[in-house]
Amino acid sequence: MKKLFIFFAAILAVSLFATELLPEAPKGFSWKQMPFIKAQILMPDEWFFSFVPDNKEDKYIYYISKENIEQKGFYETGFNMRVVRGVPSKTKGQLPSEYSASAVADTEKKVSFVKKWENAKGIFKEIGFIYNDAPEGKESITVHRLYISNDKTGTVYVLTFEGPTKGWNDLWRDVGEVMFKNLSIDESI
Repeated sequence: MKKLFIFFAAILAVSLFATELLPEAPKGFSWKQMPFIKAQILMPDEWFFSFVPDNKEDKYIYYISKENIEQKGFYETGFNMRVVRGVPSKTKGQLPSEYSASAVADTEKKVSFVKKWENAKGIFKEIGFIYNDAPEGKESITVHRLYISNDKTGTVYVLTFEGPTKGWNDLWRDVGEVMFKNLSIDESI
């Protein structure tokens, strides 16, 4: 029990130290530490956070949503980050950037992209896209997805922000863009 307490105290100390290095959060947001990875993101006040670990697969899914997923079982407006570690061992040697490019190409076969881009930021390779989804009988949503690949560590981060297409520009400007532009991911994970 004592070892478990020391372990959690160490995790808390590292999290607090990492949070102290971040700039002050803009009004209406606070920094949220993602458990088990060295990443922080701005979370809008009064939004909800959920976390789903899959330790067997070394995957983690984080949700920040306007709706309470634990009550509704889903969200209509929000952000999720899927983290997949050990990509080369799971894909017979495929690099995370290759995995990401393949996933984007598969998605592009199914939906029509409004926009697509690629960037390199230090060790990270990014590929992203935006599309509109209008399921039959439901309101149209806009999806902004970004794959961030770290070929050195074998990790892929898949960030998705989505919400109603009606009002998307304001939602993206006021929430989504703030979250994406202020994401902090440690290069060593």
